[in-house]
Amino acid sequence: MIRLYRLITPVLLLLAAPMLLQARQNTEQWERKWAMKPGVYRVLKNGQIGIVNESGKILVPCSFDQVYDLDDENYVRVLKSLKIGLYHLEKGIILPAEYDQIWPFLNDKAKVLKNRRMGYVNRDGSTFIPAEYNHIWPEEDGFFKVLKDGKTGLIDTEGNVVVPADFQQIWPFKDGLARVLQNGKLGFIDRNGNPVIPPMYDQVSDFTDGKTLAMMNGVSMYIDTEGRVIHIPEKTKSEALIPNENLSKDSIKSPTHSEPAVRIGREQVQIHREGNVREITISPAYRSPKRRIRYFEGNLSGINLGINSYVDADFNENVPPGYEFMDLIHEKSIEFSIYPAQKNIRLIGSHVGLVSSLGLQYNNYRFDLNRFSDLNENSMAWFPSISETARIGKSKLTTLYLNAPVMLEFHIADARSRDHLYVGFGVVGGMRLRSHTKVKYSDEGSNFKRKNRDSFDLNPFRYSYIARAGYNKIGIYATYTPISLFKDGKGPELYPYSVGVSFNFN
Repeated sequence: MIRLYRLITPVLLLLAAPMLLQARQNTEQWERKWAMKPGVYRVLKNGQIGIVNESGKILVPCSFDQVYDLDDENYVRVLKSLKIGLYHLEKGIILPAEYDQIWPFLNDKAKVLKNRRMGYVNRDGSTFIPAEYNHIWPEEDGFFKVLKDGKTGLIDTEGNVVVPADFQQIWPFKDGLARVLQNGKLGFIDRNGNPVIPPMYDQVSDFTDGKTLAMMNGVSMYIDTEGRVIHIPEKTKSEALIPNENLSKDSIKSPTHSEPAVRIGREQVQIHREGNVREITISPAYRSPKRRIRYFEGNLSGINLGINSYVDADFNENVPPGYEFMDLIHEKSIEFSIYPAQKNIRLIGSHVGLVSSLGLQYNNYRFDLNRFSDLNENSMAWFPSISETARIGKSKLTTLYLNAPVMLEFHIADARSRDHLYVGFGVVGGMRLRSHTKVKYSDEGSNFKRKNRDSFDLNPFRYSYIARAGYNKIGIYATYTPISLFKDGKGPELYPYSVGVSFNFN
């Protein structure tokens, strides 16, 4: 028994040696390694990134510039030469790195952008809608509306082209019919794409009780759901006015006469009938006392330009340990926002009111980052992967928000002109639309510029306090956001603020 044990032990050690050696090599061959989720790690080798499991098995080869976060179904996007691909940790490569963008899966389909054209793919990477459209709207009522070279069409949920992209516009289906516009003419199609009513009318409305009012060449008519004309309304004829040559001052009657009257300038023209005789009289028009209308016009619509930054919970411009690279170059951290129009609500005369708007806001946070090695592991994925020997000349985080401000404004009018001083306070609600980091660096005598688009665990929604003051079309403003820039536990606890100048449109 002992001899058998002594014989088997060396054999087992000999068989296990390659595996032990391979495991040791796997732990030593990565330049960096950080966890993506339990048992799955993002690794860096020779400046390229991949994914391995806890035993060192390569799930995604180290041949990419960046590997993004895993989704709940183990799909991961990869970046190579500014093109995006898709991997699955068990199934392998799904889409090669040939796409400009790949969106998350929804109902087992993902929207893709390739060569500036949109399409859809299935979970196995097969084509659902070819990437040949300028835009694809989300599925609605069983159809994807697509735009190609300025024309729209419809594709069903099986990927079949039901209506070729030949129409200028296609409206939603109602009672099985959809209004369409083609070559400037209107008609209707059914859910199979058949032209129930060919596009030949200048104007049509939706069907009500099985009929619609249509117009062709200036003639109005009612047509049914099969395109048959069922009624043409008679044209109304207006009677010509017969002037009366025997007008005198005695014939001018009171402006309160109950007969029809037409006001022309300061005069009032009336028609009087007695049997077959018609008489036209002209009298001074009755004027009701004018009531002075007071208007309130706010000062929200316009362009804002300022400096943005962030503070910690104690209102100090300090970043937590490990995030020193987020120290800002303040004079280069620029905020820009635009509000094209505004809604005014008068509260007290023309001096106090509410004003609201809808607009876009860009925030640029210019980092004081000199070396890629200054990043901690949590922040490494924020930026495109570059060599640690590279010299960074510029790095920043840029966010785009859709803003909806509401403000209470007070005006102090200038009695000698229409100009006024104003002061306002309010709240701005914001929804993040997109975000990216950008790095400009030099390496081995060459200059490079790269972007990384991601959410970076930023809060998708926020609200800010805002105060504004100014005179006429120029003012100043300040904002403070009491919600952290990042989600809880996903980044440093920092609260954005900004100050700047405004140029109003009103």
